[in-house]
Amino acid sequence: MAGLLFLPCGSDAHDAGPVWITPSGYRLTGEDARREIEAAADRLPEGDSGWEFVAVPRGDAPPQAAAFGAFAPEVTTRWDDQFLYIEGNGMPSHRMMVGITAWQQQVPLPQRYTGANAWRIPLKPTPAKEPQMVKGRFLRGAIAIAANGIPIFNPQNNRGEISYEIGELDQWGGHCGRADDYHYHIVPMHLQKTLGKDKPLAYALDGYPIYGLTEPDGSQPKGLDALHGHSAAGIGYHYHAAEKYPYVIGGFHGEVTERDGQVDPQPRAQPVREALQALRGAKITGFEATGGSRYRLSYTVGGDERSVAYEIKTDATYAFEFDDGRDGKRQETYRAGAGGGGGRGEGRPPRGEGGAQDGGPRRRPPPGQGGNGGWEPGAPKLPDQPRSSDGTFLLTSPVVEDGAGLPVEFTGDGGGVTPPLGWRGGEGTRAGPVVSIRCLT
Repeated sequence: MAGLLFLPCGSDAHDAGPVWITPSGYRLTGEDARREIEAAADRLPEGDSGWEFVAVPRGDAPPQAAAFGAFAPEVTTRWDDQFLYIEGNGMPSHRMMVGITAWQQQVPLPQRYTGANAWRIPLKPTPAKEPQMVKGRFLRGAIAIAANGIPIFNPQNNRGEISYEIGELDQWGGHCGRADDYHYHIVPMHLQKTLGKDKPLAYALDGYPIYGLTEPDGSQPKGLDALHGHSAAGIGYHYHAAEKYPYVIGGFHGEVTERDGQVDPQPRAQPVREALQALRGAKITGFEATGGSRYRLSYTVGGDERSVAYEIKTDATYAFEFDDGRDGKRQETYRAGAGGGGGRGEGRPPRGEGGAQDGGPRRRPPPGQGGNGGWEPGAPKLPDQPRSSDGTFLLTSPVVEDGAGLPVEFTGDGGGVTPPLGWRGGEGTRAGPVVSIRCLT
């Protein structure tokens, strides 16, 4: 697919013109979009349209769209009778990464949160019969979407540690996951500079809004429940951010589906390189856009100044230059869709003691690749995993995919920490206890 072509519909469709989403997630409009469309058409095989058509509705927008509209055109919305869809490239307009002291060597890359991979929230959220708490659950993927189009994950990382309290987050409350996808682990209060206090800062994926520390009129919220929300006249049920745990929400007031440790469905981030180990002792000191689609992240390790400079090229390749300080420089080139490694690698990984860091959860494999293939393209096929003889005993973990290996942080090559585990079923067992297993391989 060459890209995504959005055709506006309605009385003003002709004036609005098309919107073109490049393969790397950049949004182009006007003449820039038209040039991309014409160039893509010339490159396509005969009979292949090469783009996905998505109707962009015009007319009265649902009230949930107002907060996201403050960050247009980088963030756009569309809707149908059931959902508001939020689209963007996962790159906020504010600076990123500075201040992180627990870093897994990931950097911010644009993501294609567009088309069928857009974020969505229900327009008419339904209260759940039983609220679902997020503590120790929903440790993978997002639980909310911020008004600037950036996903918000559980305040806990995928090992159950609170990211904000162990140095994993930058000065804006975010960091990059294993797919180089930037996301928050707390509500980004700084968005109030754009939104004010009268608009939600985010929406939980159950569809209920998340406001800041105060009500829209500036008063203090009263009677918050265990989910860190309540109902108020004129607003209905809503959540409030917090300066201590739960930081985001304590749980879902509305209905959501939990599958494989995350809210389902939700978009996937697309990795272009392998997920790396933590670089112990590193502190990120700077991050800047250096022109066009070029970026530079600066950090120190033991007083040694280092950097990662990278460029996203129009041919869907990602050119990286790693300045490892006293250890010299090296280059890597990655290609979109490769997922697990670099194309013309030179040099060696930077020295540093691997530790157990989250940096974001592992993603579920694409449909048809679960169980016997892992989520990385080209990964070797694995044999079917053994089950209990009677099929009634099941060992589970929110951080391990069926048929895939352990994430490196839970092995001897990483921090060797114990993954969260539980079981259910089996004669003489109790459902769901937490057990401890030390992984040595």
